[in-house]
Amino acid sequence: MPTSVKIDFIVPGFSKCGTTTLCALLDLHPDVYIPPIKEPWYFSHKSFETQHTCYDDHYSAASLGQLKGDGSTDYTGYLREEISAHRIFENNPECRFIFIARDPRTRIESSYREMHHSGVTFGLNVPYGLSDCLQAYPQMIKDTLFWDRISVYRRVFGDNKILVIFLEDLKSDNTETLNRCLAHIGLKPDKLIAEKIVNLNTGEKKLYDTRLYRFLRTKRYTGKWLSKLQGAEQDRIFAPLGLRRAFGKSALQWDPHSHEIFQKEIVPDSLKFLDFYNKPAKFWGLDEFI
Repeated sequence: MPTSVKIDFIVPGFSKCGTTTLCALLDLHPDVYIPPIKEPWYFSHKSFETQHTCYDDHYSAASLGQLKGDGSTDYTGYLREEISAHRIFENNPECRFIFIARDPRTRIESSYREMHHSGVTFGLNVPYGLSDCLQAYPQMIKDTLFWDRISVYRRVFGDNKILVIFLEDLKSDNTETLNRCLAHIGLKPDKLIAEKIVNLNTGEKKLYDTRLYRFLRTKRYTGKWLSKLQGAEQDRIFAPLGLRRAFGKSALQWDPHSHEIFQKEIVPDSLKFLDFYNKPAKFWGLDEFI
C-alpha cells in the first residue's frame, strides 16, 4: 500500500449522523489517534496517487502503540464507497469499522441545512423547498440509504469487522455506547470519555441565504464579486447584516412531495437496516409504514 500508515479503525459514516462528535470522543482515549483533519478522504480521493505523503503527515504525531483512526464519511458516499472499501482492504484487511446512523428524517434535515450552509463555499443555489432540494441533489437520498451504503463493507470485510451504533443511543446512554465502540476496536473502557459527551456540529448554527442575499448571489455583477469571497468570509461579513441567517431551532417543513419521496425511496431501506441491527421499526417512528 502506498501510504506507510496502517489504519486500525475507520468511522466511515453515515454522513450527518454524528461522526464528528463520535470521532472527537474516541480521540480522547489515550490509546487512540485521529488526526486534527477529521476527514482526510484519502482512500476515496480522486487523485489518490498524489495523496500518500500528505496522509502520512496526518499521522506523524501519533505515539507508538496508539490505534490510528480515520473519520471520513466520503468512504460511504455512494459514488466512492466501492473503491474506498477495496483500498482500505489493501491497506489493512483486519481494519475495524464503526458506523453511526440516525433517524433518516433528521439525517435528511441535517443534510438540507448543511447544503444551504455550504452553498456559498461551493457556489450552489440550493432550493428552499425540501422536495425541490431532494430532486436537485439526489445524494441526499442516496446517502440516507444506510442498508445500501453498508452493503459494500459487509461484502468486503464481513460483519464481524463492523459495529453499527445509533446517534439516539449515543445521546441517551453515551457510556454504554462508547464502551461498545472501544471494545470493538480492542480497547478498554475509559470513563473520562463518556463524561465529555459533546455535540460539535449542531444544525441550528448552520446558515442559509435570505431571499435578498440569494438575489445578490445570482445576479451577474454582484454574484461575480461575491464568488471571489470564500464561504467563511461571506458568513463573517453578511451574517451580522442579516443576509445570512442561522436556521435556529425552527422545524423544517416537509411538503407532501417530500413525504412521498421519503416513504417510497427511503423507508424500505431503513426498515431492512433496523431489522438487521436489532432495532424495531418504532425506534425511528417507521412502524406506521408497516
